[in-house]
Amino acid sequence: MTSKNVAIDTPIFERAEQVAQEQGTTVDALATKAMGRELARLWLRRIGREAQARRGNMTDEQVEAVVEQAIQEDRAAQRGR
Repeated sequence: MTSKNVAIDTPIFERAEQVAQEQGTTVDALATKAMGRELARLWLRRIGREAQARRGNMTDEQVEAVVEQAIQEDRAAQRGR
């Protein structure tokens, strides 16, 4: 893995050092995990907004019907290959 430097304010870094020590890890490993979690959270929020926009005003039953229809169409296409 290529190392990259990121500036962190001193109070946050000091807290990160304390937490890392308590967890028996390094600040680098703690920061990498935290950044990964934050990026995943942002991605989930984005796809949640996209899904809500696609759903529009459909009820759960309507969404399930659309999903079931898509599954049936995909299975029929797979059988036709």
